[in-house]
Amino acid sequence: MLKKKERGEWGYLKYRKISLTILFLVILVVAGGIFVLGLALNKWEVTNIFTVVAILGVLPAAKCLVLMIVVCPHKSINDEEKVFLDGLLRDGDRIFYDAVFTSSERSMHLDAIYVTGHQIIGYTSDKKDRVDRIEAYFKNEMNLRKLDHTVFITNSDKALASRFKMRSANEEISEKQQKDRTTILEFIKVSIV
Repeated sequence: MLKKKERGEWGYLKYRKISLTILFLVILVVAGGIFVLGLALNKWEVTNIFTVVAILGVLPAAKCLVLMIVVCPHKSINDEEKVFLDGLLRDGDRIFYDAVFTSSERSMHLDAIYVTGHQIIGYTSDKKDRVDRIEAYFKNEMNLRKLDHTVFITNSDKALASRFKMRSANEEISEKQQKDRTTILEFIKVSIV
């Protein structure tokens, strides 16, 4: 049985790929069945209401296919990487795994996104990703929402660990930053494909 994973949980990408594939196939089978049923009931004449219903049924399948195309190139991190990333957490931090975001220009993948203090720290293990584009996307989204948070995205383990070491032990955040943090957590969770 396929265990449901929430957005931001480790293993969400694998779950999403499998569930989208199953949904896509089910929709195609149902739409094909409606089409064939319509043909059989109407003396193999294509012009009938069942054909229209079958065509409309393919629209959700097309949406599933697009999501599959966006999600399939990316993969979840392995257990060792997860242990490393979890080791950077401290009380009050929030981490999202397997995050795929889309903008009007591209899709972006982050293995982990930390919301810590007044910072958003993203990490991708894919060295080919343009982290500057992902960082610009997040900064733009924070500015559009007038949210007071620093954004840092990297694909280097050393830079990530260094960024976490720079945090002060008693990092205090203002009341506005605390409210913004709630909005940011919701934004990230909703934005994951």
